[in-house]
Amino acid sequence: MAKRVNYIVNAPLGRLNVRESPNLKAKILTTLETGAKVRIDPGADTPEGWKAVEDGGFVMADFLK
Repeated sequence: MAKRVNYIVNAPLGRLNVRESPNLKAKILTTLETGAKVRIDPGADTPEGWKAVEDGGFVMADFLK
């Protein structure tokens, strides 16, 4: 079964940070609004709990549905 690549942002505070690396202390590149569609790179090697955004950067998986 192919990995899912399309997600919707579900951030409780209304925005999800896109970070330079999969770390909470990494530089914030941009933010995504709750309800925004985001494409994830299913082939990226990321630590558990993180997803690589297809256009660059990383987001916490807990805030995607």
